[in-house]
Amino acid sequence: LLSSLLLFGDLMGMTDVFGNIYQMNFHSVIVNVSGNIQTQDIWPVAILIVSVPVLSVVSVFLFRNRSLQMKTTMAALLISIASLFVAAYFVIMLGRKVDLTYQWNIKTVIPVVNAVLFWLAYRAIGKDEEKVKSLDRIR
Repeated sequence: LLSSLLLFGDLMGMTDVFGNIYQMNFHSVIVNVSGNIQTQDIWPVAILIVSVPVLSVVSVFLFRNRSLQMKTTMAALLISIASLFVAAYFVIMLGRKVDLTYQWNIKTVIPVVNAVLFWLAYRAIGKDEEKVKSLDRIR
């Protein structure tokens, strides 16, 4: 649920020295330059952000196959971190072209929180797998 919040609304806002407002959502950067709206698509970020909630839902329903569940959880963790770095790359590259002032949104920390929660889930799934293996040895 937390990662799906990134799919709605703006991730962050930016303003250049001329007063133009840049709004970054999960799939594009939109700028309003004196009444003209320009859009730059950022598909790598969109693909990564969309894949995180999809992998999360898939991972929940893989409870019968814990080794595959651990792999999908780790993949979701890595993709969550990658989405943060790729989005930061696009913001930094835009900042090199135009002098920007950043307005951070609470949504910018969601990938970090997701990564922590995925790590905790990965550890809990591993502990559960160890517990099941130890019970199998007792039989």
